[in-house]
Amino acid sequence: MWQIIYDKLKSWDLNPYAPGQHEGLCENNYCVIREEEQSGMIGTNKVGYRLVDFILFVPIASYIQVEPYINSIKAAMKELPQLKKTGNETPVIVDDEIQAYTTSIEYQILKKL
Repeated sequence: MWQIIYDKLKSWDLNPYAPGQHEGLCENNYCVIREEEQSGMIGTNKVGYRLVDFILFVPIASYIQVEPYINSIKAAMKELPQLKKTGNETPVIVDDEIQAYTTSIEYQILKKL
């Protein structure tokens, strides 16, 4: 599923990366796709979900681009019906090390176990 998400974001020119892949300062908007834990649904061992975290980065000089970039990621993910938003989004914070604004959006992938 990670590859499907990556390809979708790439087709929208949203600059996706795997964890640890991007190097250097944030000069353009980009996002890191990070798969997280997998859990079963309560009362069954046949159906569950995996969490996926989208960590977004926007250059420190472009705060005005944060919201449009978030909305673009969400729009692209609407094209993947397997993904559901969890509603968990972090506030926008400054990452001084790479000179970027950063935030994250969490989704879940429903799946058979």
